[in-house]
Amino acid sequence: MSIDLNDLESELSKSRRKVADWAIARTQAASARKDQHAAFLSDQTDKLSNLKGLQAQLQVTAELNSKRLENEAEEVKCTEERLVGTNAEVSTSERQLELSQAQLQKRQVDYMRKAEGIERDKRKRQAELDALRKEVDLFGERFGLRFGIGQGYLELVMTHIDARDCDKEFHLAVAVQDGDMAYTVTKCEPPIPDLDELTAKVNETNNFGAFVKAVRSRFVAIARGDATA
Repeated sequence: MSIDLNDLESELSKSRRKVADWAIARTQAASARKDQHAAFLSDQTDKLSNLKGLQAQLQVTAELNSKRLENEAEEVKCTEERLVGTNAEVSTSERQLELSQAQLQKRQVDYMRKAEGIERDKRKRQAELDALRKEVDLFGERFGLRFGIGQGYLELVMTHIDARDCDKEFHLAVAVQDGDMAYTVTKCEPPIPDLDELTAKVNETNNFGAFVKAVRSRFVAIARGDATA
């Protein structure tokens, strides 16, 4: 039976194109996931920075308003003292004094209202800051996970795993091979006994989220074993 080399070469070329297209698709998907992780981290950092800037701005505004109210109160006090002296010296200015006192009272009422409004606004802003701060803190408390992106790899730093030390860090770094789009673990601290099996499974299923959950569960088991040792 003879083999047609031209047909064989044509089939090999088609196979190579299919493999190349598949590799490109896997590379683009991995890059998109990496970009999503990076965007998420950048967004959380921007929110925290905005919170700190808003808090500083509110503190400066509150101090300025407090100083202004003190100056206005002192001005009212001085004006009242001058009016009392004028009333004793000039009997014909009683009506003017009454009008001035009425105006002063109105100003005092206005100042009190302004002060109350400023205080309400301050409490509202503080409540908003507290709510946003709790949201950021809750994210860290629940997930205890942050990402780092290097040249050709993604590093995951996990905390809240060891009950004895919630801040203890567990590291996992994963690279993606350009040729066959296979995941390769470049760093795992502490080491996991069945890491090869987990890596083989993620390369088979391409379910990176399940892979990370599985690794985290192994870290938890290791930490729990250390605690009971």
